[in-house]
Amino acid sequence: MRHQVLILYYTGTFNTAHLARAIKDKLEQNLYKTTLYSIDIDSKPLDLTPYDYIILSYPIYAFNAPKIFRHYIKGLSSLKGKIFYILKQSGEPLKLNNASSYSLINSLKRGGAIIRNEYHFLYPYNIHFRYPDELAKELLLLNDKILEIFLYEFKNEIVHPFHKNYFYSLNSLLFRLQELGAYLNSFLYKVDENKCINCYKCLNSCPTHNIILKDGHLKFEHRCLMCMRCSFFCPKDAIKIGFLKKWKVNGAYDLDAIKGNAKLNSNFLSTHQKGFYRFFKRWVKEVNNLYGEYFNIKEQ
Repeated sequence: MRHQVLILYYTGTFNTAHLARAIKDKLEQNLYKTTLYSIDIDSKPLDLTPYDYIILSYPIYAFNAPKIFRHYIKGLSSLKGKIFYILKQSGEPLKLNNASSYSLINSLKRGGAIIRNEYHFLYPYNIHFRYPDELAKELLLLNDKILEIFLYEFKNEIVHPFHKNYFYSLNSLLFRLQELGAYLNSFLYKVDENKCINCYKCLNSCPTHNIILKDGHLKFEHRCLMCMRCSFFCPKDAIKIGFLKKWKVNGAYDLDAIKGNAKLNSNFLSTHQKGFYRFFKRWVKEVNNLYGEYFNIKEQ
């Protein structure tokens, strides 16, 4: 009998959706029957009874799981004895990101769930600044290694003890002010009607229905998660994002094309080890070391 796996995920600019599909493909290649379920503001708690394993996947916002995702997990029932894995993603490997799962783990444990392991994947930024394609490719290839590590530990029931870091926890709570910032900043969102072509991509895809059409004009309400989906995918770069305007990134990464582009160098981080990029060194080493340990491969 095939084990049944459920992947519950929330995605902003679809990096987590890309990760969730990769997880599903990897599990199904290994004969696990896998179901994807994407969460938005309208999602109702699923019945977890049919599933042997549940994977939670989400983007990290300011060292926290997104509010919409935390609330969804709190609403789950029949958790007793269910086995959970957490596969999260962000744009940088700071250890403070570890705290993003603490509130989820607390909710699950209160319901009697079993938490196995968590894994941190890296994807290119959708805010702050645009990642070079070479860096995006390197991260995607390293993500493949993490996925292999996850599968190996999943199949062999290898469990890593969970240790809560109270310094990270405190910082996570402080950075949760980002949610208040998202609310306040939503008053400053505007559409440049000289650029807008009324394609309504933003209106139709907002995960919280924060964008409405009023008197023929696009307006922003105040349920913004600061996911950046509207401004990131706007084909005319017509959305003004308030006090984040200097951090705006516009235009999707074609992740599969970047990963498969043989002309792109995938050793960006070996030649960029100062400033912001120095934070990646430990993460890369940890991934390569564990991958080499499990698969008896020595990194060059």
